[in-house]
Amino acid sequence: MGKYTIRFQDYLLRGEGHRGSVNHTFAGVRLLLERYFHEQALDLSGVVSELLALAAGGHHGLFDSIDDRQRSGFQHRLTAEDIDYEEACQNFFQSCADEQELDRRFQAALEELTPVLKKICAMTDETTPFYDDETAFYAGLLSRLLLSGVIEGDRRDTAIFMGTHFPPRRNSETLEKLWSDRLDCVERQLNEFSQVSAIDRARRAISDQCKAGATQRRGVFRLNVPTGGGKTLSSLRFALAHAQAHRKQRIIFTAPLLSILEQNADVIRKVLQDDSLILEHHSNVVLTADSPEHLDQRELLAETWDAPVILTTLVQLLNTLFSGKTTAIRRFHALCGSVIVIDEVQTVPAKLLSLFSLAVNFLSEICGTTVVLCSATQPCIEQIEHPLHTPIPDLVPYSAGLWSAFRRTELRPVGRLSLEGVAQFALEHLETSLLLVCNKRAQAEKLFHLLEENGDIALFHLSASMCVQHRRDVLERICAALESGQKTICVSTQVIEAGVDISFACVIRLTAGLDSAIQAAGRCNRNGETGPSVLAPVYLVELQNEDLGKLPDIQRGKDASLELLTAFQADPNRYDGRLDSDQAVRDYYRALYRRMAAHSQDFVWAKGEPSLFSLLSLNSYCMEESPYYFRQAFRLAGARFQVFEEDTTDVIVPYERGVALLIDLCGERARQDPHYLRTLLQEARSYTVSLYRYQVDRLATEQGLFPLQGGAIGLNGHYNKKTGLFIDDPDLNFLGVI
Repeated sequence: MGKYTIRFQDYLLRGEGHRGSVNHTFAGVRLLLERYFHEQALDLSGVVSELLALAAGGHHGLFDSIDDRQRSGFQHRLTAEDIDYEEACQNFFQSCADEQELDRRFQAALEELTPVLKKICAMTDETTPFYDDETAFYAGLLSRLLLSGVIEGDRRDTAIFMGTHFPPRRNSETLEKLWSDRLDCVERQLNEFSQVSAIDRARRAISDQCKAGATQRRGVFRLNVPTGGGKTLSSLRFALAHAQAHRKQRIIFTAPLLSILEQNADVIRKVLQDDSLILEHHSNVVLTADSPEHLDQRELLAETWDAPVILTTLVQLLNTLFSGKTTAIRRFHALCGSVIVIDEVQTVPAKLLSLFSLAVNFLSEICGTTVVLCSATQPCIEQIEHPLHTPIPDLVPYSAGLWSAFRRTELRPVGRLSLEGVAQFALEHLETSLLLVCNKRAQAEKLFHLLEENGDIALFHLSASMCVQHRRDVLERICAALESGQKTICVSTQVIEAGVDISFACVIRLTAGLDSAIQAAGRCNRNGETGPSVLAPVYLVELQNEDLGKLPDIQRGKDASLELLTAFQADPNRYDGRLDSDQAVRDYYRALYRRMAAHSQDFVWAKGEPSLFSLLSLNSYCMEESPYYFRQAFRLAGARFQVFEEDTTDVIVPYERGVALLIDLCGERARQDPHYLRTLLQEARSYTVSLYRYQVDRLATEQGLFPLQGGAIGLNGHYNKKTGLFIDDPDLNFLGVI
């Protein structure tokens, strides 16, 4: 509607003014509220008018219903001057739709949304959408869903106008056949798998139970499988069978770390045997500008998740749910009618537990989405302050006989050691191969250098300081060393801890959360190499003088683990003599949640500030006299949302093929050819690392960073082929042209 003015047409056709200089979003908001919101009529028509106003007015960026200065976003749009409102109204009704047609469409919207709003109220036993914090939160997610549809349509139309081709969307019958064909493909391959060992048979039993559970109605399921239990294939089998039975739109797999995602992606691609069905999205190389009115090529290049199978990271999923960037909001509608498999669900940051659990409730009960929570150490999310709705069925119920096939390790606490002591302990306990997992990158790097003096050992390093391709190459070299029988040590951070199919004879884990210890144990004696009834050691070491002040989640997990160790030593029978028993896991999570302060799971931004849960529900900033139903500070919450505390920037590094990519991304062809640019940026995803803000500032002063086409950033030197990113003593000017 706001584009039906002379000023906007002059801007559009003759380029008068700069992008965003002519407001075109306020007029539609104003018309909706003036025509359909009545302050004295407390009915759902007012809620619907606001929902539509939020979608119309936010398609180039969220706005706050009530902001942190107690200003009303609705009122601002109702009273704004110089938006040519009367002209826009007159031209809109003459050229687009008359008032009767608009009223008819509003009535249709009201009829469509009324049962959805009533269902939201029923989820919390409330009668109205805004007198309860959880109900208001769900209503806010509904507004995000509608906005997502508007943004997708707007960006897609623009991209098509600019020449981008989108493949036709599949209908339900086509999707049902697609899922059926892929499931048949998986079944044929499963039937070729060996069933000789007890582990082989146990994995098949787990997989069969997952398929059998696929006929259940949509909702939330747990897949609690021991490490090495074939979780990836079992969850894929469930997802395909469930998608076929219930005509789901897509299957979305998430993993917390790129190393896990890469390995899962290899497995999924191999068994599906059709790469055209798969979209892999796990990088922010394609950046979007911060300006809410800025729409450029980079945003049009962003992934829309319009594919049958999506492979992505937990960070990207959480951004889709809560980030304020329009590229993230755009993807939200793609979650509807899908199967979402969340691998290693225990890695959801503690500060996000409330937002995460309520979003899962919304997806499963409002959006027709099936969510599978996968982990060998399932957190008790139904016991937190804002829990998942229960009951949550297990796809594979616990069975002592089934689980016994996967018991291949024993957790052994060994007390406190210095870093030098840890290195010596590792050498003393190295027989064939050893994995040493640290809490911090600096620890891993120092231990690597301490062990480097022993030249007769195949020594490797893994951390997030290395790009994905670098880690992939190192893992291949580790596997080759293990197969050759050479004495091998890998010093790693948590990047190796879950989902990486590799097996060491022994593991040393610096004490953190029990979930981390159990996940690290999954990289030990993975295929029962020690033989039946012989348990391989996983040593738990408390590091002396360890400073985890900047890693509060790891510190909290470490404290809960130490509490569990004390209880275990006092009464090992309570835990069947095992630190990894079901009882131990339950007691660990109770201790972990008990250490969390009130509302700390609600994403507290800063001391004295309202949490993001508050901003997205009843909003403590809100004026009591506000006449509007929606009071959320959507823009503020979206701007503050980030999965990790530090503000990071992805940069492309000069590792192997990355050097050529950096050169090509500086070139003229990348500037002039959008398709070529997109291809380069997609390939560059495997050659990126994330920098903290202080690292960006430091490198910027040393000419360590340089801009590339498509908004990407390149790293100039500062990269070691053994340990990845480093800041000190830079080897600058690797291109010779900077």
